[in-house]
Amino acid sequence: MALFVALGGPAQAERLIGSKQIRDRSLQTRDLSKRAVRRLAATPNGSIGASKLAPAAVTTPALAPGSVLTGSVGDNSLTAADLASSSVDTEEVADNAVGQTEIRNNGVAASEIADNSIDGGEIIDGGLSTRDIARNTGTFTWAIDPLPSGACRIGWVQLPGAQIAGDFILVSPASAWPRDLVYTANGTSSETEFKVQACNSGVAVVPAAGYLFNYAVLGG
Repeated sequence: MALFVALGGPAQAERLIGSKQIRDRSLQTRDLSKRAVRRLAATPNGSIGASKLAPAAVTTPALAPGSVLTGSVGDNSLTAADLASSSVDTEEVADNAVGQTEIRNNGVAASEIADNSIDGGEIIDGGLSTRDIARNTGTFTWAIDPLPSGACRIGWVQLPGAQIAGDFILVSPASAWPRDLVYTANGTSSETEFKVQACNSGVAVVPAAGYLFNYAVLGG
């Protein structure tokens, strides 16, 4: 047989030696060519499906860099519990990949936003209200006595514990306001109050009334 193999090569050997002539478990790795070993050790594409993987069977060390692409992750297949702290860096998030629908209410805190990371381009028109940028907001009622022409009245608005010294104060009447009354608002050296003033620029007396105002305190 050795002579036939020598003369005929592998084709002749294939005809002379079949599976019936080889006992079970009699071949070892050293009996196979390197190519045959590589083919047997390789995992065919698509041979491992979800049904063959136990829960938590694939860990981070088992994944090669760049092995999981967008098309490999099903919609809604990853939750916050699947992501380790700081596992998603800036380089992992494509431009415009995260929209409003991907962020739950209060999902991003101040500690998650780096300095200067948000500018006008990231904020949609009308997306911010006064409450989003002011340190303090609220309302107050100001009762003004009758004001003759050229007369002024001063009021004080108390904000206990606010620490507003040096801040910007914005006020706006929320109820009807006489057109001849000119109002101003400004902070003082006080941490807990600001001053409002109304002056009659008309010729007639403005009758006494109470007015509702909105206010906002912006950090100085």
